Amino acid sequence: MGAVKRLQIVGFKNSGKTTLTERLLRLAAGRGLRASAIKHHGHGGPPEPPPAGTDASRFFEAGAASSIVAGGGVIVLQSRQPEADPGAGLDSLIRLTEASAHPDLILIEGFKGAEYDKIALLRSEADAEALSGLRNVRLILAPDDKLKTALDGRFARGAAEDGRRRYPPLLLREENEQIEAWFDEWLKGDANETL
Repeated sequence: MGAVKRLQIVGFKNSGKTTLTERLLRLAAGRGLRASAIKHHGHGGPPEPPPAGTDASRFFEAGAASSIVAGGGVIVLQSRQPEADPGAGLDSLIRLTEASAHPDLILIEGFKGAEYDKIALLRSEADAEALSGLRNVRLILAPDDKLKTALDGRFARGAAEDGRRRYPPLLLREENEQIEAWFDEWLKGDANETL
């Protein structure tokens, strides 16, 4: 497949990001691809650690910069991000998964400001407006026909000025076959228009 492909799944809380990420991970595995997932923990504070009292948690609580547990072909890592480098978080995570898992594909949930290809999940027209400044959006998913119709009209008005399509494909979240076909084309590297 060549270089590691990277695809972001973006949207606001409860828009279906995790469900879609799981679906794409299963599709990738079914195609024989080794896929990694990176998630931005957007719920405030640090992510929930492994259970207290485990050796790895005890090491981390004792001040270890990182704690790694390995066994049975699985590695669990807890690591503190250096205070001096908070903006390099995603790049560091990508390098980490590339070095440890050697994936063909990295699915990135969140990190809206990053410059990778994106699928945007919308819940409302307000979400569409709030996410309209994102770069590299390759697919938009809407939850229902009402929002899809509203967005289709909005996008058509924007494109009518010069006749060129400015927006990526717009599908319903439940259009599984179309999403799968889009994903297969994206994996091949076919170009799609962006926002």
